[in-house]
Amino acid sequence: ASDVYKRQVHVMASRSPANLSVADKLFDIQQKLPTGRSFVESLTATQTKGFLILKDNVVLAEFYDNGFSQNKTQLLQSSSKTYAGIIASKLIDAGKLDPNKTVESYLLDFKGSRIGKVKVQHVLDMQSGLLPATDYHVPGGEAFMFEIEQGLKPGDPTGHRKAIINTKTQNAPGEVYTYNDKNTDLLAILAEEITGQHFNKLLSDTFDDFGATSNGSIALTVDGTASPAYGISCTLRDYALFHQWIAEGKAPKSFYTSVQDVDKDLLAESEKGKGIKAALGTPITYGSQGWYLPEHKIVLSFGSYGLVGFSDLDRGISVVFMQDWEDNGVAEKLADTVARALFVIDELGTTNDLGRSKE
Repeated sequence: ASDVYKRQVHVMASRSPANLSVADKLFDIQQKLPTGRSFVESLTATQTKGFLILKDNVVLAEFYDNGFSQNKTQLLQSSSKTYAGIIASKLIDAGKLDPNKTVESYLLDFKGSRIGKVKVQHVLDMQSGLLPATDYHVPGGEAFMFEIEQGLKPGDPTGHRKAIINTKTQNAPGEVYTYNDKNTDLLAILAEEITGQHFNKLLSDTFDDFGATSNGSIALTVDGTASPAYGISCTLRDYALFHQWIAEGKAPKSFYTSVQDVDKDLLAESEKGKGIKAALGTPITYGSQGWYLPEHKIVLSFGSYGLVGFSDLDRGISVVFMQDWEDNGVAEKLADTVARALFVIDELGTTNDLGRSKE
């Protein structure tokens, strides 16, 4: 354990919080899935602590377990990354950030570094050429060492910003998809430089946009700066509101353009992407810190241990899960979670009597 939970700063609820109501007829979590197992049995089999369906600010299902409850916040792990992608996209829409300019165009201390020569869009899309960072549990590994800088592991930090400046690359920008937290934390550094505001203020503005009903928080690094690669915490309802906001088409236009641009995607045709497709039974792409299921027009956020949110762009439905898996990623449990979400969205798409709120 580390002091990470002590090193955090508030993210403020919306000044105009969403007025949520509960449907008079809820989605039946006792019904059978195509596998023969009941929906609620599937939830408990993946250690689900929170599950919620939201449409038009109406709660269509809400489930809590494992000591979790409506007013508690949960660390979103890498689902936090999608929030960083949204904030960068807001700056792009505002003309303050050019995705085709290099990092060093905005950050003078990055001049001469390998990451400094990378385009912002490549950083957004995990195409910046960095080393793949999946070795969170391997002492000395890329991800392991960066977690020391983020404040997640004990050790001798060299400085969070310095670690990003001095990061190694193994490919030229735009050649391969390689997942690395440094991309996301770099977006926060860029956003702070461009706006002159702390990242938690920019995040509070986004919470304001989607109508967050409760305060959240974001973890701080050894430098005292924010780490949106993993560190945002919020309630289940606010996680659902964030995904509903995306599902309703209210997020920045450049975010949708990027996340739905399957032509620039480098994940789907990679070995990793093919493996995920085989596990999920549907193609998946990546852009601007968000995952995308092109066959279903669904945007995903995904974080370690089963923090998974879905935005159905066709119907404006959000479906979110907070789970307690035994490891960062568990392929069969992710596949179950995606199958459950698709089942929910399909059911709601063919049912007319769900969604009327109680008077």
